[in-house]
Amino acid sequence: MKHQRVGTALAAATIMTLGLSACVGNEAPEQTTTSAPEDAVELRLSHVYDPSHPVQTCGVPSLNGALEGSGVFINAFPAAQLGSEAESLEQVVTGSLELAVAGPSFLGVWEPNVAMFDAPYLFRDIDHFVETLDGPVADEIFASLKEESGLDVLSTWYYGTRHVTSKEPVSTSADLAGKKFRTPDAPLYLAMADIMGGAATPMALSEAYLGLQQGTIDAQENPIPTIASQRFYEVQDYLNLTGHMIQGVMIVGSDASLSALSDEQRAALQEAMVDASAAVRECIEDEEASFVEEWREAGTIQINDDVDVEHFRQRALEMIPNSFEWGDLYLEIREG
Repeated sequence: MKHQRVGTALAAATIMTLGLSACVGNEAPEQTTTSAPEDAVELRLSHVYDPSHPVQTCGVPSLNGALEGSGVFINAFPAAQLGSEAESLEQVVTGSLELAVAGPSFLGVWEPNVAMFDAPYLFRDIDHFVETLDGPVADEIFASLKEESGLDVLSTWYYGTRHVTSKEPVSTSADLAGKKFRTPDAPLYLAMADIMGGAATPMALSEAYLGLQQGTIDAQENPIPTIASQRFYEVQDYLNLTGHMIQGVMIVGSDASLSALSDEQRAALQEAMVDASAAVRECIEDEEASFVEEWREAGTIQINDDVDVEHFRQRALEMIPNSFEWGDLYLEIREG
């Protein structure tokens, strides 16, 4: 099945995360959507994000709205109820789970080039991100992913632009020198910490608030909606608008996991992904803008606009291409 990418979603009507753990015990996961219509094929969608995240509040309702009358229903399980990103992907491959949401770094385990889409300063802006994920480079990479693993990228949803929070303002990499900088435990994020100038300190997202509060770490980075939901503004003084990653997440299925669908239902699901991608992007961008405005006006956290982004972009250009096997492709996209 050809994947539906983000660029197509822009034409539709108005439109990492990492570190959440699966629920344990014998209790069945709570279903967060209404029951499937009678005789509908129910597709379970697993993701690790909080129930208040736009993936759940904007993406899933949009999917089901577009699928009405198709005989297909999406039942979403947030907060890693059905497993971590890695575990959910394994289930999709075997056909024991229909759909999962996963970031590029997790999909990169199956096809290394996919991880590149998480690279620092790869994209100039969100439109460049959209054009790339809708272009031939992404098409070829996702085709290789499917050939290698069976995982089929049905859609890419904008996840947010990542920024640094800290106790002191950060304008260049010198400002983070010697600072313990929380990152997810993945090679690309460790490289990102070097680019930003901090001392990489891998830590689960769920532990970051306490780490900042107790001084185990000095700074962290995340998209603005995640900074808000994790309340990092309570234990950090500055939001530095570094914009070092413009990030998406992928909705994946497989021929095995979607075998119950007819050709018509597969087409309906593909079309529904267009609306959902657009809905999520709108929600994320609205939250990014509204939180910054609210925090700036209320003094919740100091907004540092005086970031030398070109300084960080140049450091990424010097460090990334020679550190990863997809370095030449990184340069091609970045300069395209």
